[in-house]
Amino acid sequence: MTRYISPLRYPGGKARLAGYIKHLIESQRPRPTHYSEPFCGGAGAALKLLTDGSVDHIHLNDADPGIAAFWRCVFTMPDELAAMIRAAEVSIDAWRRAAETYASPAGKDDLALGFATFFLNRCNRSGILRARPIGGYEQKGKWKIDARFNREALAKRVELLGSFRGRVSLSQQDGRQHVRDLEALGENVLAYVDPPYLVQGDRLYMDSLSSDDHTELASVLYESPIKWFLTYDAESRITESLYPDHRCMQFEISHSAQVRHLGVEYAIFSEDLFVPEFDGVIGKGDYLWLTV
Repeated sequence: MTRYISPLRYPGGKARLAGYIKHLIESQRPRPTHYSEPFCGGAGAALKLLTDGSVDHIHLNDADPGIAAFWRCVFTMPDELAAMIRAAEVSIDAWRRAAETYASPAGKDDLALGFATFFLNRCNRSGILRARPIGGYEQKGKWKIDARFNREALAKRVELLGSFRGRVSLSQQDGRQHVRDLEALGENVLAYVDPPYLVQGDRLYMDSLSSDDHTELASVLYESPIKWFLTYDAESRITESLYPDHRCMQFEISHSAQVRHLGVEYAIFSEDLFVPEFDGVIGKGDYLWLTV
């Protein structure tokens, strides 16, 4: 299996947490066979768990119309999407067309909207959908707009993932509603909840959450009977007001949004989730329990 599975680049992407999530899944009794990401984005962890056989079925949900359309293309029409990637014109004119399509999704079919979203993700700085193109509008930067657009490799990722279509459920819901809908699976599902950042979510994501939204998400998770864990940017509201009664672990993780750096995040765990100690598995290996 290749190192990179998701065709998308994503700020704060959590593919590197797949190993930790696999350990969490293997440690539960009974062991969940379903895995969900209510805010899937690039779905890096979910795709690794699916393709290496750690789970039988994954549930990918994202409220962003473009992201949701892209994943529908990957798993319902992979050959058509792969052909578009191989034939793509990668230029500033094409970028402007994609940006217009992504900004006005109403009435667009999945292939048009999904490909436009993919194009911006591959051609924008750090994969941020609202950012400027790599190299700038005048293409005077060191790197040009096609620097992250390896047609053949990306098309092959789409084709590979398309072969798993029978083991994937797709939805375009508010993340909170998706958590509620997972309740029917009971102990047979583990959800990794990775919502937009508290501090910079409105800049990095189209479907950013307001302060009230984050509070409601916490209420939904408090009441949910399923097993879940959640990651956030390290912020005092997490432990002081949103999840004061839950176990919280601080860990380090590499980020690539704008400038690559080592960031600090929090992981919060549901009450009935068994959390084993695994040195060196989460993040960069150093972690600290803030609440137990």
